[in-house]
Amino acid sequence: MSVTMKCRHCKQPIGEIEDINRVTQLIEEQQLSTDEINDMLQEDSEGTMTVFLVCEHCEDILTQNPNLFEHDNFIH
Repeated sequence: MSVTMKCRHCKQPIGEIEDINRVTQLIEEQQLSTDEINDMLQEDSEGTMTVFLVCEHCEDILTQNPNLFEHDNFIH
């Protein structure tokens, strides 16, 4: 089973990882809270897992405009 990665802000696809165990391991290493994990991961009705991250473009925008960190989505 593969895991799809998308940007949490612009929703653009970032990539796909075939090894779900590796994704789980990387998430566990971050010592995130349950709420943070739930915000980051989404599974649809077909069992497709999506991890929401921040793409380079949105990261650049956030770096240049730190006030945007206050919003869940700054691109509508």
